[in-house]
Amino acid sequence: MRDSDKPFVLYRRGPWNFTIMPRGTAGWVQFAVPTAVFAIYAETVEGRPEFWGALGLYLVATLVWSITMIRWMRARSELVDVEQLLRLKRENERKRGR
Repeated sequence: MRDSDKPFVLYRRGPWNFTIMPRGTAGWVQFAVPTAVFAIYAETVEGRPEFWGALGLYLVATLVWSITMIRWMRARSELVDVEQLLRLKRENERKRGR
């Protein structure tokens, strides 16, 4: 998949510090659909007697969903390494003598 076709942009500021942003309509749709599914699920279990069991299941499902979505979005993201861009900027400023 070419970088221009990818529905997400990943800004990396280190190995564990990153931000994933949807890009264009395709990115927002791919982000919103799973989020809407979990919101509907949360509404359906509210007020039931087995609420606490459903809440625990929901929290585990949310954790699994979060990890899965991060991995899925990273695979479909254009990578922007902010640290590398800052190094290049500093190197160019040194060359210009600023």
